[in-house]
Amino acid sequence: MAIRSGIGDTPLDRLRGHYERTRMRCSACGHVDTEGRWTAATTGSEITYEHVCPSCRYTDRVVIET
Repeated sequence: MAIRSGIGDTPLDRLRGHYERTRMRCSACGHVDTEGRWTAATTGSEITYEHVCPSCRYTDRVVIET
């Protein structure tokens, strides 16, 4: 029987979970978003993770080239 972390099943889900645990403080205004989530999108050659601060609307973005 496999043990699941509860964060996600794929490495991409686990990385998004890592960002949700460690990068929820806005670098622009300092607001800590306790309710938000990071989103992920891919073009096939890039994976882009984003979080939009609900306080100042600053977008924190991580782009990974595959």
